[in-house]
Amino acid sequence: MGKKSTDTRISTARGEVLRFKSPAEFFSENKNIAGFDNDGKCLYTTVRELVENALDACESIRQLPDVDITLEELDTAGLNEIIGVTTHERQDKDLYEDKLEPKKKGGRKKKIDEKKPEEEAAIVADGEDPTVEEATTKSKKNERLFYRVVVRDNGCGMKHENIPDMLGRVLAGSKYGVRQTRGKFGLGAKMALIWSKQSTGMPIEVRSSTSASGPVTVCVLDIDIQKNEPRVQLHEKIENTSGMRGTEISLVVGGSWSSYRSYIVRYLRQMAVITPYARFSLKVS
Repeated sequence: MGKKSTDTRISTARGEVLRFKSPAEFFSENKNIAGFDNDGKCLYTTVRELVENALDACESIRQLPDVDITLEELDTAGLNEIIGVTTHERQDKDLYEDKLEPKKKGGRKKKIDEKKPEEEAAIVADGEDPTVEEATTKSKKNERLFYRVVVRDNGCGMKHENIPDMLGRVLAGSKYGVRQTRGKFGLGAKMALIWSKQSTGMPIEVRSSTSASGPVTVCVLDIDIQKNEPRVQLHEKIENTSGMRGTEISLVVGGSWSSYRSYIVRYLRQMAVITPYARFSLKVS
């Protein structure tokens, strides 16, 4: 008796396999639809989406918005330190020094990176090798940078049980059918989380409270892109000793402040004109 086939794939009339994608998987592959084109624009869009969410949260309870934005620049070593990866200086550099390399038979030997005695003397006198300094400068320019983005508001906050679904499930939102609102499709903050996952692999950290006298919810979560579901790492309530009301969202993303600095500053200036009743604070370190 033959074995039954366990293949559950669905085939079309043309013999092609029918695939299903979750919203998170679709938008992670097409980030440009949500404004996540390159590192610089990703940083700009992340700040913009979090700021607009903060404004909506404040205006929903008729509270004058007080939004604090903090950007902390990190290099690869700083990111590794946060993640817990230890880097060590290479110990076998001398094995890879340039040496004499003979050509084929009958050819002359060619010296690589040969310096004249007076050039070597000048390098020793100065104490620095110009080629090494130039290479170091070039590597710093080419080094990828990361940014810890923290946005805090004094809005309505989020309920304890709703935080995982509100931030860890694409196209899940509370603004469907609401006309006077900035965000509508439940995409912005989730795209920032997806970009954080793709660029650094780090989760999003949320602190939120709906009342100054109530507890503060602390939530650390990631997103399962294939299933479009939140993966909660920490979800607990702590005592609200500081009297916090509102939400603080923190995440680490790849970005380029130097190339999109003017865009971020101009956006905040324009928002200050459009919403003169709001206060915006930007701190970059």
